[in-house]
Amino acid sequence: MFSQDDFIAASRDFVCVRLESYESEEHQQLVRNFLRGAFANTAFCILAPDGKTRLSGSGRSPSALLGRRGGPVGDKGAVIRAMEEISSDYTVNGSLSDAHIQDFHTIRQAINVASGDQRLLLLTVTGERNKLSAVLQETLNGPKMIGRFHHDFAEKTDEQNWSDLIEKAKGESGFLIIQADSFGLKGTVVSQLPLSASAEQLKSSLTKANTVFAQSEVRKVYGKHLQEGRRKGIHFEGGMPYGEDRDGDGVIDERRRGRR
Repeated sequence: MFSQDDFIAASRDFVCVRLESYESEEHQQLVRNFLRGAFANTAFCILAPDGKTRLSGSGRSPSALLGRRGGPVGDKGAVIRAMEEISSDYTVNGSLSDAHIQDFHTIRQAINVASGDQRLLLLTVTGERNKLSAVLQETLNGPKMIGRFHHDFAEKTDEQNWSDLIEKAKGESGFLIIQADSFGLKGTVVSQLPLSASAEQLKSSLTKANTVFAQSEVRKVYGKHLQEGRRKGIHFEGGMPYGEDRDGDGVIDERRRGRR
């Protein structure tokens, strides 16, 4: 559902937050708050602009919660109608020029998520991110660009080993367009621009790289991909223990603990 055009169009009236539940203890606590103390790999809820008031129930998916409004559970049309009904009560006051720039907890996570979502990653390697915010906002938030790429900052102060994970990078700074490997453990630079590049230059390079990527990238079949990873002994170590706490006792259920 999340990748379908009509759902994406409806989501534009919302600030969409993706919790990084296996990288952050704070995010895991947010998930528990939405699941009445239990923990699963994700949770869904619509909040008012104050970030606290719940405008929907909370649970594992939008279809299970919003799909009940005017249609059977899981009905995508009912979900979209419910989202439109909720958003119609609020006026948008901000603009894309004020939008935050995506920044992962770590570069290794950014590469892993880009691989899982099968998107290119724009890595901005700089020690002065504030000077580049306007260029990145214009580049990534335009109508033809938004949602098509992931972005991460690499700063010398906190991610000095970024070059160990990325092949074919030139120099110690720049805009790096990266294609992650199949299992999201490393990435390869497919195009690189200096930090002096304009938004139009960045858009052009991203668009060209994405065209080539789309022609060569084969959509992953989850079950087969998982089997291949297990066969090859692939494991991504997250920042938090894997597994779910279905009974809400604060401890990951041993029988559900696993590798990914």
